[in-house]
Amino acid sequence: MSTDAEVGVSVIVHELDPQHQAGYERWMEKAIHAHRQFPGYLATDVVKPLGSQLRYVIILRFTSKAHVVAWLESAVRRELLRETLPWLRRDYHRADEDSKFWFEPLQGRAAVARWKQWLLAWLVVLPLSVSMPGLVTTVLEFSDLQLPLWLFNVVVAGLVSFNMAYWLMPITTRLMSRWLVG
Repeated sequence: MSTDAEVGVSVIVHELDPQHQAGYERWMEKAIHAHRQFPGYLATDVVKPLGSQLRYVIILRFTSKAHVVAWLESAVRRELLRETLPWLRRDYHRADEDSKFWFEPLQGRAAVARWKQWLLAWLVVLPLSVSMPGLVTTVLEFSDLQLPLWLFNVVVAGLVSFNMAYWLMPITTRLMSRWLVG
């Protein structure tokens, strides 16, 4: 992923009246089909409710934040939401670049505990900071290049932070999201 083309993400939360869950899930199939047709669409993840609370979380990924906003403000989405009026209790959403969602809570959610943020970041930094110097050294030896120590350190730090911001932290926080907010 390039630094100038950040993936756009929207997190949408829907709360339902309990008697309309089956109708909502049929409607959700129609909504997913609609955003798949929208420009810049990449993926949809739906997190179904756990327990008695009927809260669905829909994560949409588009090629840019502009595409996300275009979908959220589209007439197609407004029309789809009109169909849910009798049974959708609440629809709220956020749109941003993928890397800005690391630790920010959804509306109405408690903030992530600092120790959990630190532990997750440390678990990602540790293997990167251990492996990246060796990888860079191998590439330099293979290409028969030598760098001054300060430049070597700058390259390693840049590669570690790039991999964290654009690859590992977004994936890790998605995988560990239940633990982070639990």
